[in-house]
Amino acid sequence: MIAHKRRKHRACSKGFSLLTLAVVLPMLVAMLGVSVDLGRIYIFKSELQAFADAAALAAAAELDGTSAGITRATNVGATGPTDGSALNRWNFDTQTVTSPVVSFSQSVSGTYVTSPGSATGYRFVQVSASATAPIHFLPVLPGISTTQGVSAVAVAGQRSISSLGEGAAPFSPDAQVPSDPNFGYTPGTLYTLKWAPIGQRPKPGGRCPGDDTFNPGGGSSDRGYIDIGQGNGNSGLEDAIVNNTFTLSQPLTVGSPIDSVPGNKHVGPAINERFAQDTDQTAATYAGYNGNGRRIFVVPVNDGANNAKVVGFAGFFLQPNACGNNNQPCCAEYIGPGVLNGRHAGAGTGSGAGLFAISLMR
Repeated sequence: MIAHKRRKHRACSKGFSLLTLAVVLPMLVAMLGVSVDLGRIYIFKSELQAFADAAALAAAAELDGTSAGITRATNVGATGPTDGSALNRWNFDTQTVTSPVVSFSQSVSGTYVTSPGSATGYRFVQVSASATAPIHFLPVLPGISTTQGVSAVAVAGQRSISSLGEGAAPFSPDAQVPSDPNFGYTPGTLYTLKWAPIGQRPKPGGRCPGDDTFNPGGGSSDRGYIDIGQGNGNSGLEDAIVNNTFTLSQPLTVGSPIDSVPGNKHVGPAINERFAQDTDQTAATYAGYNGNGRRIFVVPVNDGANNAKVVGFAGFFLQPNACGNNNQPCCAEYIGPGVLNGRHAGAGTGSGAGLFAISLMR
């Protein structure tokens, strides 16, 4: 009698367990589905965000205040960097990000438009990427779709900065009009980075075209070289020109005194070495240039006084054989505001000290 009751109790327990499992199993599957699908969606969004961040940074680096810069930025913003990093992929690196929206603004919080009427002052880029993600488990529940939209947005731009401690070339051209946002320079014209000896300046080839009637301050020992941490030696100057790795303990700002390097150093070979590192060695002018930035120098511009001080910063574009022989000047094309580690001129217009850095804004 007792054994019969035990068998009956075990049978009831088994029936209850099966009933509980039947009720709980769908909930467990649903919870597993939530975990797996939400995890996938998180990964998809992270992949899209990585693309948007990289694309926005690459696009911001292309802006230079021209319509050509807007076109370059639109193209690279739509595809992402083309350096082999494969950031334009999602869905576990199996699909390409398609149809991102690239738009531009003159301020980080301003209105973003895809086709600015004028390129002037547009130095911020927004990249919006979206995709339709497949959902595998959650659709077993009523009302749950088999797909889920995911998206990411990034804004990058050229933010105005007022000091330069690393990345400057060891030259400082004299401003012709210190109060002018362009220092009295005309974009597209060649100006002096290094002056020829005084006796050579009246001779053919002794002056750069933009300085044909301009006389620098600083005396005969001031040839345009400055100390950015490398010292006065010729080898230090060459290293600073080629590598740009010296750092000032006190960054240069507007009003900083210029520490000139005296004498007629022979830096033509160093400038030619840097020129040869560029991926575009054929562009005759900056307007046709599309290289890796090695032909662009960022320099502090001084006020032209005997005890010179910084009045701003600028970008210059190197020509082939920019220095000629050792008794000739080093000439470079003025292109506008400088961009640290940039490949083009800045997109700003007389903003701050004429110096910008590319960074993610949000």
